[in-house]
Amino acid sequence: MIAPLLLAAVVAAASPECAALAEDARPAIDHANGDWLRAMQAGDAASIAAAYAADGVFVLGDGTVAKGPAEVQAVFAGVPSASIAGGGIYSQGLACGDGGLVYEWGLGEIVARGPDGRETRRAAPYLTVWKKLDGGWKIIRNLGF
Repeated sequence: MIAPLLLAAVVAAASPECAALAEDARPAIDHANGDWLRAMQAGDAASIAAAYAADGVFVLGDGTVAKGPAEVQAVFAGVPSASIAGGGIYSQGLACGDGGLVYEWGLGEIVARGPDGRETRRAAPYLTVWKKLDGGWKIIRNLGF
């Protein structure tokens, strides 16, 4: 099932229409990804949640589901900002889908510092679906693995 989806994504990404759509979405994606670590370290969960559509869904690696910006904000508000030592969101590709959707995938990483000062690193792939709504690009689905 995954191989046909990836093939479709590669074919869609090659079209001029997809290239224009991805170019339009790229600034919003780069901003959200680039600001994520700063927001985590500042305890600014509202900035992270602002990237989500009103009906956006975030599925965490453990299966927890957050629906809408308020629930996404609550997820990130539960992370103590002082424990975030580093990390980032590293986009590895974009593809287009029907209805003007842009699929982004990559690697998310977080380095956390425990009470004992030891750092632990966790990295995992992600898949995010973006859609242009009311003139701006928003996350409608985000899957962390």
